[in-house]
Amino acid sequence: MTFENHSHPPIRWHGYQITPIAQSFRFIPARPFGIIWNRPFSVQVETPAGEIYRLPVIDHTRFIQILIFLGGLALVWILKAINRKR
Repeated sequence: MTFENHSHPPIRWHGYQITPIAQSFRFIPARPFGIIWNRPFSVQVETPAGEIYRLPVIDHTRFIQILIFLGGLALVWILKAINRKR
């Protein structure tokens, strides 16, 4: 089980160097089976003056997936409570 950061080839634009960085999670218990999950992690920007900024990528999709999952659990809990009263 590992977390790894991977930087992709940089892109040059008007003197700026932009490098996307991805993070991967690898869990491979046996050779033919496993899980590999990739996500955008950050963008590194180098200015023409040589300053380096790292801008995080905020994943709104994951937040929405968690809300949907919690909403489903709440719905099951409510339906169980209603069913017990009958």
